[in-house]
Amino acid sequence: MIKKLLKKITGKKEEKKYPNRFLKHYYLHQDKLNKERRGSYSGRKKAGICVRCHHKAVSGIVFCDFHQKLQKGYNKKARGNK
Repeated sequence: MIKKLLKKITGKKEEKKYPNRFLKHYYLHQDKLNKERRGSYSGRKKAGICVRCHHKAVSGIVFCDFHQKLQKGYNKKARGNK
């Protein structure tokens, strides 16, 4: 709370340090990048294209045959092979 008051009084913005230029770019443009990524996903989903590659997706699913098999393996591993 005291930091916020000091910021208002002094008017200086605290410059953030980033470990590398890629993370700096990501954090400075995060909203735009996320919006673009969501748009790409929904566009591919509507067009019936796999969201991980450019092959035709299985009807009712967002993945092609190959990525659907991989996803089943990931889910099985995450759920503990029940």
